[in-house]
Amino acid sequence: MSTSPALEEKPVVGDQRKPSMWTSTLPYGQAGAAGFPPFAVRIRWLASAMRILLVRLGAFGDIVHTLPLAHDLAQAGHEVHWLCEDRWACLVDGSAAVAMVHRLPRAELRRASLTGKIAIVRRVLRSLRQHDFDAAIDAQGLAKSAIFSAFSGTNQVVGHARPRARELSWLAHRIHVPATAIHVIDQQRALGLGLGVRAQGGWHFPLPAWTHEHLWANKWMEQNGLQQPWLLNVGAGWPTKVWPEARQAEFLARCRSQGRQVVVAWGSPAERAVAERVSTSARHGVLLPPTTIPELGAVLARAGLVVSGDTGPLHLALALGTPAVGLFGPVPAERNGPRGRRWRCLQAPGAAWERRDVSKVDMAAITAEAVESAALACLADA
Repeated sequence: MSTSPALEEKPVVGDQRKPSMWTSTLPYGQAGAAGFPPFAVRIRWLASAMRILLVRLGAFGDIVHTLPLAHDLAQAGHEVHWLCEDRWACLVDGSAAVAMVHRLPRAELRRASLTGKIAIVRRVLRSLRQHDFDAAIDAQGLAKSAIFSAFSGTNQVVGHARPRARELSWLAHRIHVPATAIHVIDQQRALGLGLGVRAQGGWHFPLPAWTHEHLWANKWMEQNGLQQPWLLNVGAGWPTKVWPEARQAEFLARCRSQGRQVVVAWGSPAERAVAERVSTSARHGVLLPPTTIPELGAVLARAGLVVSGDTGPLHLALALGTPAVGLFGPVPAERNGPRGRRWRCLQAPGAAWERRDVSKVDMAAITAEAVESAALACLADA
């Protein structure tokens, strides 16, 4: 299965579209529905390309997981617009599969009063409705994403079926796609079936080129004498996803004993403090300076291997084709983890989907030795 980025795909742009009709619901097995999963699905038979709004507001890893869906839609000849929170726009702005990125101003929304929030939402919706979308795909399945999908100007809204869709979001969906696949990327790609787009081939991640960031990464690595270093990402979005500091220090010490270069990555002031502590304790590791997501991506692309919990940098490493070891706790690795010869996932025991109570997820059960062994296995298969 190919997991390398596919940056050459070009979406259909412009407004050279013809009106077409929606058929009635076709049960699986009837003429014209071959190849679709066993559920009722409305199919739009097209004379030309559609303009589709893809709504996935965040977060980091979830945006990456939805890129293959955008690739499928663009490859099928459709013009893809993407609505996301402004802080994640850099992951799709400039993608060959995305014709336009629409930004939801997250910080402004958080600061605003209730009246202000309503005004911001109405402003975004007015902007969306100007683009005359033929269809919208709610690829998040929450109330907030359903609102933007439902009021985007089209009544042809595709979304996940229950229970994958939550917070009553399914009420805004005209076409419901059951999440029959195990992996979240395959679940996202299946949403294309609601518009007659069947996923073809392996996962493709049409990331932006990030040209200037790659130049910066080259210069920074040369200045620090780094050549395909391993990269340890110390943090994660949920406390229960974080590998304990003692284990991280042990891993860095093992790398020091083997003469392996390691970059220690972090994403917040609190994570930077962790990175400094584990690096100091192990007497090893080069701390990554403050970076943007594209700059982080450029460093990940030059890493020999990445070790990370279930969080954005791990999934970005997969999208970039960089070998990685994923450390999983509350979320099943088979659902979220990298897949392929150059990737390995280690699963800690504990309560599924527990976000905060670290006593219920034993991430310390993943040893530094196990991570090192998995890393070497990745490189052996690279």
